[in-house]
Amino acid sequence: MAATLTNKGNISIFQWGNLRIEFETSPYLECYTSILKWDNGYIECMTKYSTLKEPIEEYIDLRTIAEEQGFSKDIFKGIKEVRVL
Repeated sequence: MAATLTNKGNISIFQWGNLRIEFETSPYLECYTSILKWDNGYIECMTKYSTLKEPIEEYIDLRTIAEEQGFSKDIFKGIKEVRVL
């Protein structure tokens, strides 16, 4: 089972099974268009903003976000793939 990354407005949502991490993002974020790389809590992705014509490459440090929300730093060990929803 792959984990997913999506957004609703300026809230991004990372989900894998019962694990759900929400974090605030730019109000100009339209969507994540693709995942370029997953590395145990670090995501390299392409992101589309309403203020730009083309998607741009971005990096998300989910490990830090998860730790700030009280999750264990080891929660990402079983995730092999992340997909955009």
